[in-house]
Amino acid sequence: MPLPDPLQQIADEILGYLGDRTVGPPYLLYVHDPEAELAVRKEMRDLVAYLNTHGADVAAVSLAELFWKAVDDSGFYEQVVKLEEDNPGDPWALETVHETLHEILVSPPSLADRVIAAVHDAPERCAVILHRAGSLYPVFRTSALIDDLRDRLRRPVLLLYPGHVVDPYGLKFMGRCEPTHGYRAKIFQRSSL
Repeated sequence: MPLPDPLQQIADEILGYLGDRTVGPPYLLYVHDPEAELAVRKEMRDLVAYLNTHGADVAAVSLAELFWKAVDDSGFYEQVVKLEEDNPGDPWALETVHETLHEILVSPPSLADRVIAAVHDAPERCAVILHRAGSLYPVFRTSALIDDLRDRLRRPVLLLYPGHVVDPYGLKFMGRCEPTHGYRAKIFQRSSL
């Protein structure tokens, strides 16, 4: 049974690559309203089931889990929490927290390193779905993650992107950040399924 558009298009991109690897793997973004997170999770279960029935494995990677693991591993969790608690509403303290968290995600092992490690042992015919990207707001933009993964992760990647399309090719992360242009990924906008 086919999936509704654009999920069918996403499945076709993934299965097309897994069937013929003469070109690089597709990097895909599924753009949805941040408020639609729970509905998107159900849609992803349907997509995973469809891909599985067509011979593809799927590795679902929670960016929220990787983010908090990076914070825990850094040893800075207590200091970051204390800074924010001791300075409620202070813009300087909040900016320092955001900068610290950003540095944790770009320092080795970076967030991209952690994604690659999470799928290292996945089967050969495996697509990667990156979900819970909203947890990175406002300290890390997903465009940096996609750029870092593109040359290093040779698998189809689908990023569930909470935000909005602005003009033909701009994306506004969480509907709040300044639009980012130049994503090197194919964009699929969630319709009201």
